[in-house]
Amino acid sequence: MENTDEILYVAKNGLSVLYVLENARLLSKRGNSKCAVTAPRSLRREIEKRAREANLFMRFTPLHRAIFAKWKLIVYTHHYLGFCFDRTTPSVYVSHGIETGKKTLYDTLYTYGFKGMRTPREPVYHTMIATHAAEIDMACREYPSYRAVVTTSTDAVLERLIFRAAQRNSLKTRLGIADNKPVALFMSTWGRPSLMSTHGEELAREAEVLREDFQLIFSVHPKLIGSRRTQSVLTTLQAKGAKVIPPVISWVDYMAVSDVAVSDITSMCLYSALLGIPIVFLGCSLDRLIPGGLVNEVVRRSSHARSVRDLRTRLRDALDRPNREVLKRIRNQFPHLGNAAHLIGIINSLVTTQTPSEAADNA
Repeated sequence: MENTDEILYVAKNGLSVLYVLENARLLSKRGNSKCAVTAPRSLRREIEKRAREANLFMRFTPLHRAIFAKWKLIVYTHHYLGFCFDRTTPSVYVSHGIETGKKTLYDTLYTYGFKGMRTPREPVYHTMIATHAAEIDMACREYPSYRAVVTTSTDAVLERLIFRAAQRNSLKTRLGIADNKPVALFMSTWGRPSLMSTHGEELAREAEVLREDFQLIFSVHPKLIGSRRTQSVLTTLQAKGAKVIPPVISWVDYMAVSDVAVSDITSMCLYSALLGIPIVFLGCSLDRLIPGGLVNEVVRRSSHARSVRDLRTRLRDALDRPNREVLKRIRNQFPHLGNAAHLIGIINSLVTTQTPSEAADNA
C-alpha cells in the first residue's frame, strides 16, 4: 500500500469540482498545500485546468490507486465510494453545498441519508460538516449514529463567496458587467421542478423584455446541460443578450456581483439569502421541502412570481423593498459564518481523530 502525507480530495462529478477546489484553496492557506485529487477519468482535464487557474498544485491520481493508498486525510465533497477507502485514514465529508432540506426519492435528506452510512450504526466518515444546528436534528431522524460525527462549522464555498462579494466593484469590471442596470441571477437546479425545466422556454421568450430593466445571468445545474431542450433555451437566451455561466466556470463570482435573484428550490438560494440578495421564487412548491429546512424558511418568507411575465414587477419590488427579516433569520442559523479558521481547525484536528465506528460506539 502506497503511503503518502498528502490530503486526498474525492470528486464524483462536475458539480463537486467547485467544492474540491474551494476546500483545497482554504486548507492550503494553513500549510496543507500537499494534496491530490481523485475522480472519474472524464473529469481529469477539467480538474487540472481549474486547479491551475486557481493556482493550486494538485496531482491527479486514478481512483483505483487512490483507494489502495494511505493518506494523511481524505476530504469528500460528495458521497462516492467512501466505504472502499482505507477505514483507518481520517475522513471528512464537507458536502457539495449548504444542506437544503429538499426531499429525495426516500423523503430524507440527501447528505444524511443511507448513502452516508456504512451500516445502520456506522457512518462512513469520521466527521461530517453541517452549517447549522438544525441539520444535525434532521440527520439523526433516521440514523441516530450521525449525532456522533456531524458537527457545525462554515462552508468553504460560502467563505469564498463572502470574500468575493467584498470585492464587488472590481469584480464587476473584471467580469465585464456594467453599472447601468441591476444584475439578476437566475438559478436552476435539475429535475422536473427546476426553473429551466418548467419555465425555460418562457424565460427565453421574455428575455428581451426583462433585459430592458436588468442584466440577465443564468446558472444551470450541470445535470441539465446535456439536455437538448436546455441547450436550445440557453442558446436563445445568449442570442438575446443574457449571460450563461458555463458548467466549468464557478458561479461564485457572478453571485457576488448580483443585485437580485430568481430561484427554484436549489441550495444556491441560501447562499444568495446569506449575502442579503433579494430573491424572487418562480414555480416553487413547499411540498418538495422538508419542514424545518432553511430553504423552506427562505421560500416561505420571500417574494413569489405567478409567472415569467410577473417577474419584471416582482424583481423591481424586491429591489425597492428587500425583506431584511429573511436575511436576519437565516444568518442567525449560521453560528460560524465568516469564520474560516473554525472549519480549518476542525479538519486539521481529524488527523489524530478516532475512526467512524469508534465514534458511533461512543455515541
